[in-house]
Amino acid sequence: MKKLLLLLPIFLLANTLSAQFVEVSYGTEYTEQAYYKLDSDETTNIFNSDWDIAFSTVGTQDAAIFINEATGSSETALELYRAPTDNFEDAINTDDLTEWLNNDELSWDFGAFNSIRSPDNALDFGWGQYNTTNHIIGGTSVFVLKLRDESYKKIQIESLALGIYTFKYASLDGSNEITQTIDKNDFLESDFAYFSFGTEQTIETIPAEWDLLFTRYTTPIDDGTGAILDYLVTGVLSGTGVEIAQADGVDPETVDFELYGDSLQNVLDIIGYDWKTFDLSTFQWSLPADRAYFVKTAIGDIWKIVFVDFEGSSTGNVVFQKTDLGTISAVEQPGVFTDCNVFPNPVRGEANLTFSLKNAQQVKITLGDLYGRTIWSDSKQATAGFNAQILPNFDLPSGVYYLTLEGDGSFLTRKIIK
Repeated sequence: MKKLLLLLPIFLLANTLSAQFVEVSYGTEYTEQAYYKLDSDETTNIFNSDWDIAFSTVGTQDAAIFINEATGSSETALELYRAPTDNFEDAINTDDLTEWLNNDELSWDFGAFNSIRSPDNALDFGWGQYNTTNHIIGGTSVFVLKLRDESYKKIQIESLALGIYTFKYASLDGSNEITQTIDKNDFLESDFAYFSFGTEQTIETIPAEWDLLFTRYTTPIDDGTGAILDYLVTGVLSGTGVEIAQADGVDPETVDFELYGDSLQNVLDIIGYDWKTFDLSTFQWSLPADRAYFVKTAIGDIWKIVFVDFEGSSTGNVVFQKTDLGTISAVEQPGVFTDCNVFPNPVRGEANLTFSLKNAQQVKITLGDLYGRTIWSDSKQATAGFNAQILPNFDLPSGVYYLTLEGDGSFLTRKIIK
């Protein structure tokens, strides 16, 4: 089992933690979505209608495409359907649209456009198939979007080649066809490119880094009779690389993070929508008094969050208490390792790795991203004492990465900024 070392702030010496109340809003009638960052309290609110679909821009082969499910109480929702044909040239009748597609709110690896993929086929991305010869994802499926003005467009993601998405859309009868491209290299500071069919452009108002997204989304819920229906809910989703643990039946003021460190999960809807319930007897929202959430950000900061108030659609305001619990050390089970450094850091080209060992042995070196995916790995016979190695010049987007050294049952991790 991994042992996480928590580096607590200096003011813990006084046996106190600094709690802070924060207010975030969905807007009146839930017309907005809010992107929130814990360490700075930076909150960016945009209208639900500002974007329609989002393309993953992380890595060279990530091909997730999401639909914006957020809609206000009086707004018309954006809807995505699988077309009854995979031939983009065919005319489509709205009466034939029966397969409604949504994001699964579990991972940023796959969105609604990926939801028709075969989970057993690693080359299947839903909207297209990966070609192992030319390394291009070629479009295989046609979709239909019902826009917020209740008009329809058919859409096909034609390809993802050399980091460039090419997609086309048209009226259902084939008229007004437009082809667009989105280059991942234009979004190196962000995880997504957000596209609007209203402006036919990407938007730049969403920050590159955020921890929590206050938004509305569609999720399957038991209707009370055993039937599962898709409901539009008001909830909180976690950002890229963020892990969350939910603590129930506890005193939120005194609950200990160490009891929940092994429960942290990189699942988007751990907080979800059920941090509040609507009381039909009082027609008011109520919040559980015995629940807290622990949030580990992408850079390893640990926060405790306790929701204390929700005003519903009248204002959309949410109030929660956040407590800074410190940072998880990058060192886990150092064992045979006595030292490790990567420089320069941030990395712009080649980087130098140095580490020291108590005894000679084989050391595995792995570079991974925020999703935990391996980007590169190597193995070398290291000597007792000081060792040095030049790391390759990785052609990677800007962001946070983790270099892990493993040897003799011990491992050690360093964060790298590109």
